[in-house]
Amino acid sequence: MRIGIAGYMGAGKSTCAHTFYSLNTTIIDADTEAKLLMQSDSKLQTDLKEAFGESVAGGGKICFSALGRVAFSSVNTLLTLNKIVHPPLVKHLQPRVRNNENANCILDAALIPLLNIESWFDLCVWVDSPFEIRLERLKAKRAGMEEAELCRRMRLQEEIMPVPQNNRWIRLPDSECGQYIKDRLEVITPDAKNRGNP
Repeated sequence: MRIGIAGYMGAGKSTCAHTFYSLNTTIIDADTEAKLLMQSDSKLQTDLKEAFGESVAGGGKICFSALGRVAFSSVNTLLTLNKIVHPPLVKHLQPRVRNNENANCILDAALIPLLNIESWFDLCVWVDSPFEIRLERLKAKRAGMEEAELCRRMRLQEEIMPVPQNNRWIRLPDSECGQYIKDRLEVITPDAKNRGNP
């Protein structure tokens, strides 16, 4: 079974996905994959430097803090980042999701609706969580970032990606998504049933 988990930053997508670690479930974190791709693809690095300036890359590496500051400065710059990164990311992720040999494959990717890849999945789950709770989670995760900047980035993400309304999506509170997915998995190993959250 192929499952896509999406939602806004801080919604609880990764927490939900990580409850399913088992020998029969592959979990793919799109953010991690995107960063690895940006660090290994020289053309992508060149495109990012041309779009956002030399500060975002040097010595064959991307400076993600600098890239984040520039890319999240406006809707237009965020859309530019997506236009550069999304096509190679989709090309990279597709075989990993579609040809996965495990019984279950979960893609944790905030931007599934923007990538237009819902057709890859048997189940698409949008994880819902109130803005204030998402903000508190992000403050704990990104302690060096000002609250006002976190709020601004959250609003930008919401602006470019509304909550999907089509019938491909099941929209659930973060507290319910893990159990909902568990109930629908075709195969859950005894190990996964007994282990609980890592």
